[in-house]
Amino acid sequence: MTDATATSADKPASDKPADEWKPEPRQWTWKDLFTAPMLAFKPKCMVVSAVTLAVIGLWYWLYAQCEFSHAYTLQSNLIDWAWGLVALVIFSLGASLVAVFLKADLLDDEFLSFGEALTQYKSRIVPALLVPVFLVALLGGVYVALIYLPALASSIPFVGPTLYAILYPLVFLFSLFGFLLSIAVWLSTFVFPSIIAIRKHGWFDNVVDTIEAVGTKPHILAASLLLSLIMMGFASWIGLGAMAQLKSQTRYLPGDANAVQQTETRAKEFVQVVLDSFDQHVSAHVDPSHSLLQAGASTLSSAFYGTPSGSSYSRGAYQQNVTGPIAGVWQGIILALILGYVANLFIAGGMLTYLLVREDDYWDDEDLEDLDKLAKELEEEAKRDQGAPAAAAPVAVVATPPPADAGTPPPAAAT
Repeated sequence: MTDATATSADKPASDKPADEWKPEPRQWTWKDLFTAPMLAFKPKCMVVSAVTLAVIGLWYWLYAQCEFSHAYTLQSNLIDWAWGLVALVIFSLGASLVAVFLKADLLDDEFLSFGEALTQYKSRIVPALLVPVFLVALLGGVYVALIYLPALASSIPFVGPTLYAILYPLVFLFSLFGFLLSIAVWLSTFVFPSIIAIRKHGWFDNVVDTIEAVGTKPHILAASLLLSLIMMGFASWIGLGAMAQLKSQTRYLPGDANAVQQTETRAKEFVQVVLDSFDQHVSAHVDPSHSLLQAGASTLSSAFYGTPSGSSYSRGAYQQNVTGPIAGVWQGIILALILGYVANLFIAGGMLTYLLVREDDYWDDEDLEDLDKLAKELEEEAKRDQGAPAAAAPVAVVATPPPADAGTPPPAAAT
């Protein structure tokens, strides 16, 4: 028996058949949400999120410069929707790139360089663009069909108010459905960037996955979002608290403490100009129920930096023009990274929540087609291994010693 035949024959016949092979996905629980703070702490992702928030802020600043932003007409309302849709698309593009980094760390257990992440991100750009567009278009279609058109019909003289009064319960149900759908669409922003990063199917499949994730277990999504917001609040409080502590210490320094305080005051004004401008332009023109970003900007501007007040002492030119702006630039960078980290917490919480409500999609980070291909390869390899002993056995049984050479006489008998 040859070595190969012996090796194949030594394998136990009770090995599990290949058709029973199945990967065991990890079971996710709500406790995994508490790993979001560590998952979100990625400097590259913090920079991406900070840039994303800055672009959204600039987009709404441009909106505030337009004349129609102060009007209350049907045309201005449509422009509001379009402007908000672009902001949501900007968020989707940035959040999907961050989700690619988080997915690699969480599911693939690998470190991605920025170039590698961009390579994976290229195939997700189209879903990142079309998923929010479809969701907002769906909400807009329902709003027009079930809310605006009935309200328009009710404006018909005499007949309209009469029908409105008689059919008020039906109109109320239409409005209730539209309001619940709006909550579902805005709740989907919590999970759809992670769905785009994890699942590599077509963009419409990503829409279906998002609707299933929100519609299957909305109470889990709402509770996870609340927990994520609490963690985001604590992260903001810790980061801003460290900056506030430095400001408070300038009052008790020996030496030229007045110059340090002047530097801090100027730096505060330098950063507050940006926050106040963002707060005034965005807060006045964005529906608070549709913008957590606006609420965060308002909180930062009022709670941390306080109300602008004049200085009780004369400010030196050096602190006014040199040290104050330098400290203000550093504070602005640190503040941007804090906001980027907070945004990462939101995205990381959404990814962990999606894995919790859609456990059967865990292996989709490698794509279902890749998993099926791997399973078939393992099955074929197992069949080859099982077929090797059966094919080698007849050779071992019929094997006989080689015949003697015809030209060699048989050995003589012993005498």
